[in-house]
Amino acid sequence: MSALDDLRSARLFGSLPGEQLERLAAIARPRELPEGHSIFAQGHGAEAFFLLTEGRVKVYKVFRDGRTATLRHVDPGETFGESVLFHETYPSSAETMTASRLLRFGTDDFLGVCIEYPEIAVNLLAAMARLLVLLNRRVEELLLPVPARLARYLLELADEQLEPAVAETGSDGPRVVRLSTTKRELAARLGTVPETLSRTFDRLKRSDILRLSGDHELIEILSFEKLRRIAQE
Repeated sequence: MSALDDLRSARLFGSLPGEQLERLAAIARPRELPEGHSIFAQGHGAEAFFLLTEGRVKVYKVFRDGRTATLRHVDPGETFGESVLFHETYPSSAETMTASRLLRFGTDDFLGVCIEYPEIAVNLLAAMARLLVLLNRRVEELLLPVPARLARYLLELADEQLEPAVAETGSDGPRVVRLSTTKRELAARLGTVPETLSRTFDRLKRSDILRLSGDHELIEILSFEKLRRIAQE
């Protein structure tokens, strides 16, 4: 797949006319990275932002005591690190969760294209606004108790994995969802530690709200009503 095809599939760039996509493709630098590779580190000089075209990436914050909290998981077609266009250093870190392919856009090159084509700058502002909404929601979630954070995550996951036939009927009966991350990474995503996450899962199991497979990869939600109450929605 060419850089031009990747740009056409991207949320930020997909609506742009061909001339602008070709201009962006000319400054894009493809990279292929293994699982667990650091893309950029919090506090380091900001030189580029990225479009993920294949794989998965986590963006996370490192606190002074060494703890980390995952801010977002990046999926193919999404950009990350956009704040470098307005910041001298990276405010967070990014690391591949799987072997990944991405396009790198140097800060100076991209700003030059934005001056040339203001429509791209407008699209970027819209992307930054969506990211701000996401981060506000993450802050709100971190003020909730861990069971509420987990419940909200599982409800979002159930919506993402909702099959069309179930969506049409509006059924709220028991449904199985698949975790797309490890237990340790999920704990970081929820701003807690694996031990607390395990205890929370056990509480939800004992309350007949969830049923888990042995490896916790598959989770059956037995009661959406109870899960929503815990989520404080």
